[in-house]
Amino acid sequence: MISVGIVGASGYTGEELVKLLLKHPDVSIDVLTSRTHVGKEVSDLYKLATNLNKKFLEPTINNLAECDVVFFASPNGVAMNMARDLVDNNVKIIDISADFRIPNIEIWEKWYGQKHACPELIKDSEYGLPEMKNQREKIANAKIVANPGCYPTSSLLSLLPILDLIGEQRIIINSTSGITGAGRNLNPEKLFAPGTENYQAYAVAKHRHYPEMLNQIQNINSDIDLLFVPHLSSIERGIYSTHYVTIEDLDLDHLYKVYTDYYKDSEFVKIINQTYPKVGDVNNSNNCLISLFSSSDKNDGSNLVIMSAIDNLIKGASGQAIQNMNIMFGLRESLGLVEI
Repeated sequence: MISVGIVGASGYTGEELVKLLLKHPDVSIDVLTSRTHVGKEVSDLYKLATNLNKKFLEPTINNLAECDVVFFASPNGVAMNMARDLVDNNVKIIDISADFRIPNIEIWEKWYGQKHACPELIKDSEYGLPEMKNQREKIANAKIVANPGCYPTSSLLSLLPILDLIGEQRIIINSTSGITGAGRNLNPEKLFAPGTENYQAYAVAKHRHYPEMLNQIQNINSDIDLLFVPHLSSIERGIYSTHYVTIEDLDLDHLYKVYTDYYKDSEFVKIINQTYPKVGDVNNSNNCLISLFSSSDKNDGSNLVIMSAIDNLIKGASGQAIQNMNIMFGLRESLGLVEI
C-alpha cells in the first residue's frame, strides 16, 4: 500500500483528495494536516462515505516523514518550505499549489510576490500534465510533481495538439470557473451565498496562471502569446474555456484527426465532434471534453474556436494529482479515477 499524507487537507482540494483516495485500492491515507483544525476529527469537517477515524495533525516533517508520497493542497509557499526535508527522507511530493510550476525563479517570484525557498529543487520537479507529449516518463521518474493549475489544465489540453501547426499570433482565452475555484476562505466576495447569481471577469492581465500557461506553450512554439481573461461564475464547480486561434487552411476534419491521434492514449481526454462540451457532463469526473469549431464561412476558414470543459476540483486539481501519483508508482493511470 502507498502511504499518503495530505498537507492542507481541510480545503476543497484536500477534501476532494480524501474522498477520491478512499476509493483507491492501493492507498492508505495516514496523515492529514491542517493548521486551523489541529486536533479536530476529520469527520467533523466534512462527510465521508467511509469514516477515517483520524484527527488533523500539525504539518510537520516528523508527522510526514514516514509517508511514501505527500500531497500539498495548501496555499502557495508551504510546499517549498518543506520540500527539501521531505525529499531528503525519500518522500515523493505532488504539489497542487504553484510552488514548482514555473521553472524560471525570477518570473515565479515576480508573480507570487515572495522569495522562493528552494530554487535548487526546481530541477528535480516535473510539470504534472500527463497528456503532454513525452511527459508521462518524466513524471514517473520525478521526485516532485508540480500539479498544473485548473485554468492551465483546461487550456493546455485544448491547445497542445496544434501548437506546432500555427504561426505567430496572440491566442485569446476566455475561461470561467465555478466558485469553488476561489477556495474555502473567508473573503465575502468569494463565499457561495454572496456569489450566487453572479458572473464576472477578474484578474485581467494579472492572473498567476498566465505565466504558467505561457511557459508551457512557448516551450513548444515561442511565437505564441496569450490574452487570458478569467471569469468567476456562481456554478459550484467546473471550468469552461473558449480559445480563439488563427490557423491557415483550416480543415476541421483534419484537425479532428490531429486531436484524436494526439490523445489516443489518454483515457481522460475526449474529443467530441461538432458538439458543445458541457460542464455538467464532466462534473465529478477526471475527464476533459474538447470540441472544435470554425467561426468563419467556407471562403475564409481561418478562425478556429476550441472549447473545453473540466471539473476544476478533479481534473483541475485532486483527480489529476492522483493520476500523477499512479504514474509515479507504476500503477494504471486511471486507477481509482474511472468510477468516481
